[in-house]
Amino acid sequence: MKALVISDTHIPTRLKEFPPALVDLFKNVDQVIALGDFVDMETVLTIKGLKQNFQAVHGNMDYPDVKEYLPPKKVFATENIRIGICHGWGPPFRIRERIVNLFKEKPDVILYGHTHLFDDSLHNDVRFLNPGAVCDGSCALLEIDGGAIRFEQIRF
Repeated sequence: MKALVISDTHIPTRLKEFPPALVDLFKNVDQVIALGDFVDMETVLTIKGLKQNFQAVHGNMDYPDVKEYLPPKKVFATENIRIGICHGWGPPFRIRERIVNLFKEKPDVILYGHTHLFDDSLHNDVRFLNPGAVCDGSCALLEIDGGAIRFEQIRF
C-alpha cells in the first residue's frame, strides 16, 4: 500500500489553491490520507475528486460543515497494521499523550497533523507520523509492504 499523507492545507485561508506539485503526487499512490484543517468543504471534495480512495478526519480549523462530514478520529487496518488517524489539538508539547488517549485500543501507527512539523517517532510503543503542513510545502509518502512501514517527507 502506498499512500499520500497530507494535513493542514488551510485552503482558502493560507493557500488559495492546491499546489500543482502536490496534485501530481496524487497520481502515483493507492490512496490519500488527510488529517484535517482543510478549512472548507470545497477543499475536501476536491481531494476526494482527485483520489476516490480517501481516508480523512476533520481538524480544529475546519468549518462546521466539514466537521459534520468527517469524524474527529478513525481507525483502519492495512496489511494487519492498525492505523489511527486524527488531527490533534493544543500546544505541541505532550501532543502524543493527548492523541494516544483518543483511541480505546492503541493502534500500531498514529497519523496526526496540527503541529505543521514533520514527525516520525515512537511513543509508548506507538509509531507517530506527521507529514507536516501542505500550506508550508510539506506532505509525506507512507508505504506499507509486508508489515514494513516507510514514511518519507516530501517537500514541494
